[in-house]
Amino acid sequence: MHRSGISHSRLMRESTDRIELALRSDDDRAHLAAQRLSESSKTWQTWENEHSGLMRQVADYGVLRTQAAALRQTALRLIHGKALFEYLRRNAVRGTHRSQMLAHFYPTRGYQYSVIAEHSGFVRKTCSFMCATHVGTGLVHDPAFLDPMEHYENLYAEYFDLYCSTLFPTDGVESASERSLLPLLKHQLNEWRWIILNPRESVPRVNREREMRRATGETQRLPALKPRPTQK
Repeated sequence: MHRSGISHSRLMRESTDRIELALRSDDDRAHLAAQRLSESSKTWQTWENEHSGLMRQVADYGVLRTQAAALRQTALRLIHGKALFEYLRRNAVRGTHRSQMLAHFYPTRGYQYSVIAEHSGFVRKTCSFMCATHVGTGLVHDPAFLDPMEHYENLYAEYFDLYCSTLFPTDGVESASERSLLPLLKHQLNEWRWIILNPRESVPRVNREREMRRATGETQRLPALKPRPTQK
């Protein structure tokens, strides 16, 4: 028997409630993103229209199990979409290096437009990801939005850092060892993406890894899993 899905209006109501909660939160990053989103009616309306489209794609499936899968896909896309600005902020990229990076990712746009577009897009995507995670954990009770999604987000940040360092190497010197790590990290990302999108098959494996982590006292991150067997 299939459980009925969550309506679009409920998804939007839960999302706006999550933003309001973030405005009162002690989590500095969540609070700042929600604050930036709420600074002007135009910014809020732009986000609301975009987020409504994302939630419409989820709601249209009608069945909770399928909605959960769509929500996971949405969260993964949002992780990818906010990665560039997070990289710029995390690494304090300034000056010529920043200009080069933005020119690479916005080849047909000027610097000023690129900065504004990237920052505003980051704020909207961060808030949408926060809402998708809230729905995934609070309404759908989907375990993929716990350790697996967090691990994927951290791993993607590592991959993006390494990718950017190969595009714009420090002092113009590219490390061969760094470039050689890219395929490995990409393979791990594909593995964890499969884990997130196939919860029935992957949850037992994630639970085993979690138990191993507790036994060794490692609480920071889940270790990389071995590749799943090739199906013939």
